[in-house]
Amino acid sequence: MNNFYEKLSYSLGHQQTVDCNILRSHIPKCIRVEKTSVDIDRTGVDYIATLQGGTKIFIDAKTRTPGCSKYWKGEPELAIETWSVAEKKIPGWTFNEKSEVDYILYTCPKEDYAGYFFIPFQLLRSAAIRCYPDWRQRFPKHYQRNNGYTSEAMFIPADVILAEVKKEMTGGFYHGHQNL
Repeated sequence: MNNFYEKLSYSLGHQQTVDCNILRSHIPKCIRVEKTSVDIDRTGVDYIATLQGGTKIFIDAKTRTPGCSKYWKGEPELAIETWSVAEKKIPGWTFNEKSEVDYILYTCPKEDYAGYFFIPFQLLRSAAIRCYPDWRQRFPKHYQRNNGYTSEAMFIPADVILAEVKKEMTGGFYHGHQNL
């Protein structure tokens, strides 16, 4: 059984320090990274990074728990949430077109994977929408019981996701050249 507050407490403390350090070092001209309130966290925004010029960047942090690498087939797998509430067919965060998130920060404990993935959300969402029929056939569904509902996710190898995001960035999913 998944508990939002347990997940939240896991992402605080040491993981919050790790996340904030990654974001400060990765985002040019970032002057501040703040953890959001519980209410804002529930909307999917875990951190707000502020740039020198005042622009705010909204980040959703996806942190895997220790030992996650035992399920991988050689490389990190990244979560794609298909249904937030499977019983009511409420789309998962990956497909949420109302989301204000700018980036997804995927991290794992260092013993599982020392790097991280910082992916533009809309490119990830577009790739997931385009690839969903294929991914649904290739990768198993995983269910997580929560307090009164069930969510559904797929864990996709990072190289598969990154290749599809690159296609979104370059138009590489088309055959030949496109006349724009």
